[in-house]
Amino acid sequence: MSWQLGPWVIQQPLWIVAALLLLLASWVLKQVSARSDWDRVIAEPVFAYLGGRAQNRLSWNIAVLTAALVALSLCKPVLRQSDDDTWRHSIGWVVLADVSRSMTLSDVVPSRLSAMRLALSELSRQAGARPISLILFSGDAFLVAPPAFDLSVYNEHAALLEHGVLPTEGSNLARALSLATAVVQDSEFIQARLFVLGDSGGISKSSLAAARYLADAGHRLDVLVFGTAGNASGNDDTPAELVVDEESVSALAKAGNGRYLIANRFGTVDYDALNLQQQASASTHSELQALVWRQQSHWILLLVIPLMLWLFRQEANR
Repeated sequence: MSWQLGPWVIQQPLWIVAALLLLLASWVLKQVSARSDWDRVIAEPVFAYLGGRAQNRLSWNIAVLTAALVALSLCKPVLRQSDDDTWRHSIGWVVLADVSRSMTLSDVVPSRLSAMRLALSELSRQAGARPISLILFSGDAFLVAPPAFDLSVYNEHAALLEHGVLPTEGSNLARALSLATAVVQDSEFIQARLFVLGDSGGISKSSLAAARYLADAGHRLDVLVFGTAGNASGNDDTPAELVVDEESVSALAKAGNGRYLIANRFGTVDYDALNLQQQASASTHSELQALVWRQQSHWILLLVIPLMLWLFRQEANR
């Protein structure tokens, strides 16, 4: 919880409550002094005999007032040091594309693979200035376009994508997610967004565990599916081999703390549901907070110095 006060951000606002309570206590516990400057040189009975009168004076409880300032500094008032866009290189996308034989099926016009190529191009366009990489998988997984701001390599592979570009058959999604995890770690992404494009093939306990691992590390995994929605047993109108296992797809997206979308029969996907243009903020990551925020607590602590000197003087005068 934090408070925004114009250009200021209070990161720990509850300490303000403690500071106000201590400030109130310093007034309630104010000290009454009946001494005067003559008490330093004349004994009190002699001063009274001479007709002198001590002046009652009220003074704040300096010790409690000092504690109030210390509590106020703990609320961590900060100013933004730089724009979050400076750190956008630490936020990237990783796309995993299934090129197994099942992606050549034509229940999506003209084919699942063709629709996926269009989705790859759309993700490239939506990426903007973010680095993006491409992993192809079937029976194995290969990184064909490493994370880069220059999208030419990514776009070239996306446009020429065909079944058979990988030598092994199957849909080893767990291997692809393992490779994606290595790419994210090697690229030192603070926050990565991963997209699995396929037809629900290869979703297993291992792939679900890999998705949960990425989500626990602060990343997000979304799933774009091309095929006929249903369950693994099929239905009366659609052969079982053409049916997308929507239950498994939902489990994968949930494990990756993301969403899943199933394209219609013409391969169209509602990308607005993914909120692709949402800007990640570096200030939400503990690794970058010290670079984004400039602490101002030390200016409050400087006010403690004259109070301490005042307190020492009072002690010396007793």
